[in-house]
Amino acid sequence: MHHQIDPAAQSLRLSFPGDVLSTNSDNLQREFLALLETTPVKTAGWTTLVIDLSAAKMVDSVGLNLIVGLYKEAKKRGAKTRAVVTSPNIQRTFAFTRLDTHIQIEPIA
Repeated sequence: MHHQIDPAAQSLRLSFPGDVLSTNSDNLQREFLALLETTPVKTAGWTTLVIDLSAAKMVDSVGLNLIVGLYKEAKKRGAKTRAVVTSPNIQRTFAFTRLDTHIQIEPIA
């Protein structure tokens, strides 16, 4: 997972390198929690978490649970959450689970 802080947009962007599945969710969660404890992220003043799933084609139930956890962590910090989704399958999953009512989805054509 890569991250980028955008001071102008007051956002923290997490870019996932591919699918978010049970095989990699634990590692991704550990990376995210460790990232939150770093000084640059703590002091950045971000108010939006952007979950970039543009490289992902699939999110399974464990991966979806990770995304919900990311949303909850951002909410605890008073931040809103957006997701960049290019896969129609992931868009349908967000709609079916109603996650799109909590996380703003930004489809990319």
